[in-house]
Amino acid sequence: MKLKLTLIIALSVFSTVLFAQHAKKGQLIGLGVTLSDFKAPSTFKNTSSGSGYSALRDMSKGVSIAYYRGLCSKVDLSVKANLIFRDYSLIYQGISGKSEIGIELEPNIHIRLVPDEAKIAPFVSTGVGVGMYNDKYGAFVPAGGGIQFNMQGQTYFFAQAQYKFTLTKKVLGDNMFYSFGFAQKF
Repeated sequence: MKLKLTLIIALSVFSTVLFAQHAKKGQLIGLGVTLSDFKAPSTFKNTSSGSGYSALRDMSKGVSIAYYRGLCSKVDLSVKANLIFRDYSLIYQGISGKSEIGIELEPNIHIRLVPDEAKIAPFVSTGVGVGMYNDKYGAFVPAGGGIQFNMQGQTYFFAQAQYKFTLTKKVLGDNMFYSFGFAQKF
């Protein structure tokens, strides 16, 4: 009984120290631009296929709006809505059509090694996402990292790279996803 009580007290103290060291980020609204590279994952899997990444002009462009909230000084939650302009019919019908809009909703957890007050803070992130691409629905798991630039605790600039593992291969292929943007406290 004494050992259990000691463990409970130790875990309580540890979690208090871990989550109460520094102030957490408030609520932020952000805007960003995105790039999706659907070529890179196929070259990662098949090294004999040549060049690894698409040229910037060949990547699918997009925009995003995001909501950020600090969970503690080193962990944030973000929920992004992405609009991606791409020819999705090429993926699941094998024919080329016009550029269409993919709509994604993507909650993520961002974990930093340094507290939120740091001017430059690298982070790793993961989450789960769903999207509608033409009239097809797909799911994916984004995993990656990035860097956060803190401007006096009111504005943050972000640069992030993710590998999106698709859970619905016939709707959306694996892709590299890059986003650049800023978020403002409200």
